Amino acid sequence: MDSMQLDLSNRRAMKIIREYDLSAEEIEQLVASARVILATFDTKYRTNVTQIADDLEKSRPTIYGWADRAIASTIHSLRNVRTGRPAKGRTRAPRAEL
Repeated sequence: MDSMQLDLSNRRAMKIIREYDLSAEEIEQLVASARVILATFDTKYRTNVTQIADDLEKSRPTIYGWADRAIASTIHSLRNVRTGRPAKGRTRAPRAEL
């Protein structure tokens, strides 16, 4: 992970790392996937997939495979999220009648 020079000290990163018990390799995979996804959909974002692959000692097809699976998973998740806010209801359960 040294070659990617990641700063994982922010609270959100630390929370996710703890919550999912992420290894250094898993963090690298997440970051590589995110960079490729951004480069795919945001023309202003540039990334060098060959450099990422070299840094992680993986092949370019492997890096693209990670990104493709992350995209498919994200699409599936987004399509299955309920939209809108939940209906406002009572904050307490109704009292039982005596």
